[in-house]
Amino acid sequence: MKTDQKRAVKQPTRLGILDAARSHIYHKGFGATSYANIAQQTKLQKGNIQYHFKSKDELLQAVIEQQVEGIREQLESWSLDCGTTYDCVERFIAMVDDNADNLARYGCPMGTLNSELGKDHRKQQHQARAMFELYLRWLEARFSAILPRESARARAEQLMVMAQGASLMAHIHEDPEIVRRQSIVMREWLTEVCTNT
Repeated sequence: MKTDQKRAVKQPTRLGILDAARSHIYHKGFGATSYANIAQQTKLQKGNIQYHFKSKDELLQAVIEQQVEGIREQLESWSLDCGTTYDCVERFIAMVDDNADNLARYGCPMGTLNSELGKDHRKQQHQARAMFELYLRWLEARFSAILPRESARARAEQLMVMAQGASLMAHIHEDPEIVRRQSIVMREWLTEVCTNT
C-alpha cells in the first residue's frame, strides 16, 4: 500500500515537471532550459527534479516521448471520428490554423525543437523526428484512400511542407495572419486533390 501511495505522489510530480519542461523548451528553447527554470515554474526544489530526471538529456527524452504519445493519441482520436479523406486531412489544417498565434510567436513546437537539436544533439533530434513521422504517416494513410501509394506519400509531404513553411514565415514576421491565409490555401489545395482523383 505504501508503495502505491509513493507512486501516486511521484506520478503527478513527474508529469508536472514534464509539462513545465515542455512549455519552457517551446517558449525559450532547449539550450535555454535549465533545472532552475523548471524548479521556479513547478515550485519544486532542483533536487526533486534531479531525482526524477538525472540529466537534462534524460528530461528531454521524456519530454519527446510525452509529445510523441500525445500526437499518437490525437491521431487515433481523429481517425475514429473523421469520415472522408477531406474531413480527415482538414483536421490537420485546422490544427495549424487554430495555433496561428502561438506559431507566429514561438514557431512550430516540432519544427523549432528539431532545428535546435539538429545542430548539437543529433541523437535526440532523431527521436524528436518521430513527431513529424507520425503526422506524415497518418496523412499518407488518409491520402492512400483516394490515391496510389507514391502519390499519397507525395501529397502528405507536400502538406507538411506547406504547414511548416506557413509556420516559419509567420514566426519570422511575427504575423499569425500568414498562417490563417495559408490555411485557406491549404484547404483549397486539399479540395483540388480530393476532387481530381
